[in-house]
Amino acid sequence: MKTALRIVLIILVLVLISIHAYGFFGIKDAPIEMNPENLVVVQAPDQTEAMEHPDFIKEEYVTVIPEGKNIALEGKATASSFTQVYHARRAIDGVVAGVSYWEGAPNSYPNTLTVDLQKRAPIHAIRICLNPASIWAKRTQTFAVKISDDGENFKELVPMKQYTFDPDRNNEVVIEFDTVETQFVQLEFIENSGATGGQVAEFEIYSK
Repeated sequence: MKTALRIVLIILVLVLISIHAYGFFGIKDAPIEMNPENLVVVQAPDQTEAMEHPDFIKEEYVTVIPEGKNIALEGKATASSFTQVYHARRAIDGVVAGVSYWEGAPNSYPNTLTVDLQKRAPIHAIRICLNPASIWAKRTQTFAVKISDDGENFKELVPMKQYTFDPDRNNEVVIEFDTVETQFVQLEFIENSGATGGQVAEFEIYSK
């Protein structure tokens, strides 16, 4: 009886295999005809090593350092406002990484960040930096550059303009201008797409 049952089971398995391989009642599926007009032939490049698609290759960026000396390091920084522990002095301490930056109080535009150079000096460029880490995502900031001899009466040196800070380009903006003598240099912010106040990790002022 067991032998007969085994034979029946074997026959059922063979029948199922036949149905799967040849279609029901032994009829095969009709072959699919391919229309050459619907085919796209892709030519694969000759490849002898790992390759990266050019659209995913980032352009190598070289940090831009203006000519001369950053005399802001010898100055004194003040601001119209700041938030939490991000006070003005952090913007001229020579450190761009971590939490060493100035940030204006939330929604208190215009924000101003001013450096007293302690004496009149010829300047020809400034460099504004944010933390270059990718977590400081790409953003815009709109500001003007002003100068003063007494720290109270400022005149515009560089008109209000929107600048892009991009971690792929070291999160820096360099502004050059004709040499001018001054003691106070001020940034006046009216917009920051990445925060509610102006932000500066380093405010560098260059003199030849």
